Amino acid sequence: MQNKSGVFKNMAGQPKSYKESFARFFEEPTRDKLRELLKGHQGEFDNCDFKGEWIEPPKLARHILAMANSGGGCIIVGVAENSDKTYDPKGLSDLKDKKVIREQIENYIPSPLMDSFEILDFSYDASEYPRLVGRKYQVVLVEDDPEHIPFVSKKDGAGIQKNIIYVRHNSGPESKSASYEELQRILDRRLETGFSSGKEIDFRIHLEQLKILYKQLDKKFITTAWSSMMVDIQKSIFQSVPNPNYPAEDYEVFIIKMIDKKKKRIEIELDTTER
Repeated sequence: MQNKSGVFKNMAGQPKSYKESFARFFEEPTRDKLRELLKGHQGEFDNCDFKGEWIEPPKLARHILAMANSGGGCIIVGVAENSDKTYDPKGLSDLKDKKVIREQIENYIPSPLMDSFEILDFSYDASEYPRLVGRKYQVVLVEDDPEHIPFVSKKDGAGIQKNIIYVRHNSGPESKSASYEELQRILDRRLETGFSSGKEIDFRIHLEQLKILYKQLDKKFITTAWSSMMVDIQKSIFQSVPNPNYPAEDYEVFIIKMIDKKKKRIEIELDTTER
């Protein structure tokens, strides 16, 4: 995930060619670009994490949260870390059902983030890189969504805590709770987007709905004398009978009730915002 300058976060120390491979894969995550990334990979960093197999859902959720709070990233499943810190693109024996994966972590991840990551399948029947032939991989791509950060866990679990803000640390790289400085950077990024909070959006929606209700009523009435005369004329011209399907409550009476309800709702929203 690229920041506004077009540079991925915390890629210091990585060869330029690897940076380019990583950027190309995120721009267009295809089999060829993943092959290029795996062929030239130089280990993990903040934006990229390798896993030999799928990890437990709570820990997976923690990594997704951390990447989302750190500018985005990816988790490549099927690449194992050896004891000497080298990496083996061994692949997966089977591709896991993506729907099942999402269901297992949705209790930990807030709704906006569930829409900001995807899981992709990759299989290699033939490749110019022999080590990938016949192997399968799955990749979790986490988008950069600064308008909604910080993302926090919705519940406790093995390796994850409720309401904790996780970020990626280049020292591991690991997904750890944010320090004060890191939290400030996250909030600064959110503020830079100019995006309003959910309550502010709700408040504007309520006001727009109130305007629509007001438009259903006439601001001025025809004088009583003129109105009575028009009614007499209509009665003399047309013969009418009551419509049995017409609501018992007059339309304008209903609209006035809705206006009162909407005003009360707006007052509640304002009171909540000021607390």
